[in-house]
Amino acid sequence: MIREVIRMGDARLLQKAAPVERFGTPELAALIGDMRDTMAHLNGAGLAAPQIGVALRVAIFGVKSNPRYPDAEEVRRTVWHEVGHH
Repeated sequence: MIREVIRMGDARLLQKAAPVERFGTPELAALIGDMRDTMAHLNGAGLAAPQIGVALRVAIFGVKSNPRYPDAEEVRRTVWHEVGHH
């Protein structure tokens, strides 16, 4: 699902994002799927969860062929997350 990307000045971007505590959950998979859809829709090269209003330390990036970055070398799609400590 394509999500709205919030802009600078939005207070949610000033919140401290939390590390990921649980992996393999349907919620985390859905978030990453939404981030991929949103990034693709905007021809982006990367997106962090706080940019779509989710205060988690999750980011994705990757470029194959992208009209916004025509000279960019290919970068494999990657998901980054900071792991919480129990």
